[in-house]
Amino acid sequence: MKRVFALLVVIVMVVSCQSKDTTIDLDKVGPITKTTNVKELTNLFKNDSIVSRLSEGDLGNMNDYIGDNDTYLVYQKGGKLLLSISPVNPLDSVSKIKSVTVFSDEFTTKKSVGLGSTFNDLNINHNIEKLEASFKLITVFVKDINATFTIDKEDVGIKVFTLGDIDKAQIPENSKFTSFTVWFN
Repeated sequence: MKRVFALLVVIVMVVSCQSKDTTIDLDKVGPITKTTNVKELTNLFKNDSIVSRLSEGDLGNMNDYIGDNDTYLVYQKGGKLLLSISPVNPLDSVSKIKSVTVFSDEFTTKKSVGLGSTFNDLNINHNIEKLEASFKLITVFVKDINATFTIDKEDVGIKVFTLGDIDKAQIPENSKFTSFTVWFN
């Protein structure tokens, strides 16, 4: 009887200690893949809290939306924002996922690159396709994981009015990212 009880305790501990998936790869952010639909999110993040911000407008008229995207925000139980998930189609529970924006450095690529990494970490470990400047941000396009990272222009000393493509050499190696989005298209 004691052996059965001990075995049961060990099984419960192993099951409860399983770490959650926080790996980012092509078409994958943690448990979310390109085949995941909106209604699966509550099951995938059952230990976290999900806040739904749904589009406005008439359900029957797809051209009459004030907001064009639904957003599902995933928070840890302590209130820390982990992810912002956008579906392809608004107000559709079976819609696939369009993009996932990462707000937590828990989520990293297989090469340990994430929101807390530097530009140099990204440049060494992943294939940067191009860098593009907007008014306030520099967007770094990463081909091998179909992701975009953003860097605040003020942090790297690039003038606000510099727009368009920029060179990797213009970005200091220790530059930090302000956001990180994985695209599922």
